[in-house]
Amino acid sequence: MKKIYFLFIFSSFIGFSQTQGDLVITEIMNNPSPVSDTTGEWFEVYNITDTAIDINGWTLKDDGTNTHVIDSSNGTTLVPAGGYLVLGRSADSAVNGGLTVNYSYGEGGHTLGNASDEVVLLTANDIEISRVNYDGGTTYPDLNGESMQLDSSSINETDNDLGSNWCASTSTYGDGTGSLGTPGAANDTCAPVCEASLNSHTAECDEITTGTDTYTVTLGFSDTGTTTFVVTSSSGTVSGDDPSTNVIGNVIVSGIPEGIDVTITIDDTATGGICSLTRSITSPVCEATGNIELELQGIMDFTVPTAGNDGKAIHVVATADIEDLSVYGVGVAGNGGGTDGQEYTFDAISVNAGDHILVARTLTAIENYFTSAGYNLFDHILLASTQINMNGNDAIELFKFGVVVETFGEVNVDGTGQSWEYMDSWAYKTTLGATWPNGWSYGGINCTDDTTTTFESTCVYPFLESLSADTNYLNLIDFSPNPVTNGFLSIKSQITGVKSITIFDINGREVLSTQLESDLLNVTSINSGFYIVKIEVDGACSTKKLIIK
Repeated sequence: MKKIYFLFIFSSFIGFSQTQGDLVITEIMNNPSPVSDTTGEWFEVYNITDTAIDINGWTLKDDGTNTHVIDSSNGTTLVPAGGYLVLGRSADSAVNGGLTVNYSYGEGGHTLGNASDEVVLLTANDIEISRVNYDGGTTYPDLNGESMQLDSSSINETDNDLGSNWCASTSTYGDGTGSLGTPGAANDTCAPVCEASLNSHTAECDEITTGTDTYTVTLGFSDTGTTTFVVTSSSGTVSGDDPSTNVIGNVIVSGIPEGIDVTITIDDTATGGICSLTRSITSPVCEATGNIELELQGIMDFTVPTAGNDGKAIHVVATADIEDLSVYGVGVAGNGGGTDGQEYTFDAISVNAGDHILVARTLTAIENYFTSAGYNLFDHILLASTQINMNGNDAIELFKFGVVVETFGEVNVDGTGQSWEYMDSWAYKTTLGATWPNGWSYGGINCTDDTTTTFESTCVYPFLESLSADTNYLNLIDFSPNPVTNGFLSIKSQITGVKSITIFDINGREVLSTQLESDLLNVTSINSGFYIVKIEVDGACSTKKLIIK
């Protein structure tokens, strides 16, 4: 009976009934370096009570599938009063970085995620005693080779729920190979952290004119009001809420000249604080685009006899009278590298509604390729030289007052292999007012190779199709219906002879080639879509678009 009495007295000093927070997880090494996760992961618990706590039979887990029942045969399970216990994957100090692990839960068992994860301790009766939900850098530290440690002034189960109370360890432990932490000992004191933050901002023009305007920035802040802040701006006049006296509010900077980027700083270091927060803000464009009276009609990357870059041109059309065309310009977004801004400005001329304007890199080359008849269909022909430098895979932007008002293609995508590629070919807007990609058609890549004029190609530039020039005999050879809805195309020719028919898809690939002595062509084998039909009779040639439904 005496022995039983003393056993009871000894056991009374080891806690049997714990409540949440008696043990606090105070340090986690989830991403050790240079040792591996398999051997180097560990975490530390601290006993805040004045009685030793035995965790034999408790469960270590996360909110996923990791579960380990703590067994005293794997190491020490007694957490001393006011002391620490280190639990890790490997107790072998030769491979774990020289660490003394009190309890090993096994190299192949429970793991600590390198990003977000949970560390949870449950008693044998499934009472949750301690938990940490670290988040991979959102609020908790996201480290490599350093343990995340709970600040020494926050050792309780409430404060360890806040990522802001954790920081990176700074002390070297074990064999000194580089890992930082304080396993089994008091944590380093975390350096103070600035609690204040800058929130979203707006930058709005005070006026919208063609001259130089001013703009106003509204910048939000929060978690302030405890120290004296000084607010400065690199331009403009500062007003709004004072972060020295307001927990949340907005700084307002007004009168900033358009085109001048601004930097706003909120700083309390002059009065002993630790916050110096800066936000750089780009000036908005305060230009009045008003009505848009010009739009893209066609983009050309022809292969012309003079070769080189001579076959590049842009076709635009005025949808209303424009007194000064120089308020507009174009830019080429090369190879998917994003906008290059406005690179060409139209001449300062007036144009009328319905006028077609051709901007070419080499006027003579384009005139020869279009023939004089085709060239003269345009109301205005302008020289752009090297400013027109697209390569058939580049997006085109139309500007008014320096603001993008229309885009063909995707400025951040290289058009090579895309549905809108126009290499050695053209892209043409079939529906005025349409927004790309709607309302555009394509000649088919490489369709102008080895040709002297557009009429020799399989892809006559659509604006020139209405020509009645003898060189392409458009009025002498015709077909119907268009679109084809019943699978048959009737081809009429005023020229006697066998008709040589070639049909190409929009990418320039041949889909049908045949000789026809009658007037009826069977196209039932061709899928629905847009095509180019080339008809040759006794040396005469006609090339037109065809729609098959």
